[in-house]
Amino acid sequence: MKNKLLAWEIGGFFFITLVGSALHFTYELSNFSNPVVAFFSAVNESTWEHLKMVFWPGVMFALFEYIFVRKDMKHFLTAKAASLFAMPLVIATIWYIYTAFTQRSIFQIDILLFFLAVLTGQAISYRLLMMPPISRQVNAIAIGGLVVMLVAFSTFTYHPPHISLFEHMDLKDTGQYGILDSYDNLRYLTDPPAK
Repeated sequence: MKNKLLAWEIGGFFFITLVGSALHFTYELSNFSNPVVAFFSAVNESTWEHLKMVFWPGVMFALFEYIFVRKDMKHFLTAKAASLFAMPLVIATIWYIYTAFTQRSIFQIDILLFFLAVLTGQAISYRLLMMPPISRQVNAIAIGGLVVMLVAFSTFTYHPPHISLFEHMDLKDTGQYGILDSYDNLRYLTDPPAK
């Protein structure tokens, strides 16, 4: 069982990194026009939209993995909820820390950060899956957290709060939020902040 789960989590690392990398470009490839693609893809250069690149592939892989390991796991959803929470948290935390010092985003560090986040999430998932059964209360909290994350990642692309986490950035703060028509011409699903 241990080797089977390890193989699944390693496979998940490759799946999430490959699909997540593709999701950085899929909305642009849809000619900035497909709302279904926008749901899963990065639709601007905000930190939040980049978090979708680990969250949605993580959800997709978890659904697929569940089919094959559900008989053996009593706390699968807890492990996956922790993983899906950890990956975006690692990206956001380290990105904000390092850019506070560099005053800019560095592409190579961003790529390494993406891989580190996925590796961390899969390692957490594996460790939790190998633990003895977890209490119902912990499982309930994890499922509640997973529901909150699903709602947030389903909603904030279309209705982003006007805070820096959701702000489109293109070498400098833009004061712009929401879905792009193109990287040159921005439009909003919400009104831009008053100047």
